[in-house]
Amino acid sequence: MRAVEPTSASVDDVRGEMLARRRALAADVVARASAVVVERLRGLPEVREAQTIGAYLGVRGEVDPSALCDDEGLDVALPVTTPGEPLRFVVPVGPLLDGPFGIRQPGDGREVSPDDLDLVLLPVVVADELGNRVGHGAGFYDRTFARDRRADPARPLLIGLCHAFQVVSRLEARSWDVPLDLVVTEVGLVRPGM
Repeated sequence: MRAVEPTSASVDDVRGEMLARRRALAADVVARASAVVVERLRGLPEVREAQTIGAYLGVRGEVDPSALCDDEGLDVALPVTTPGEPLRFVVPVGPLLDGPFGIRQPGDGREVSPDDLDLVLLPVVVADELGNRVGHGAGFYDRTFARDRRADPARPLLIGLCHAFQVVSRLEARSWDVPLDLVVTEVGLVRPGM
């Protein structure tokens, strides 16, 4: 996969540019990209072997993995957001409710510890070929999965999902950023370190 070249812009500038490009995508373009990404995910051994995953509902042009919620034998836990706290993951029972930031989330269901998830699908604003990720800037995923990942091999696999244009060659990693194990786009996969 060909990555976009980095610029000398700050993380905030790159985030703003990528968010604007993503929001400008037509709904049918997002739907097609999401369908391709979901099929790529279904083909990954890590996803085929998973029993419980963390996912999200795509909004504002994000690649949307919600079709996985219909996969038999796979429990999909969605994030519950409380500002200033780590994410909670809940396999929903019943209707979803309006949550912070305009994102629907479970009101009721079975809570799953983040450590008990087999893998987590993360929304990406921009990622690089080394697995560095820039999100929306609130730090929910970084707080939830912050720990020494080299010392904790049992942690869930973190898979970033985005459109191909959101992958750049290099980002400046910050000390609190939690790296991705894999990035999946409609064009292909990026396996950091390979």
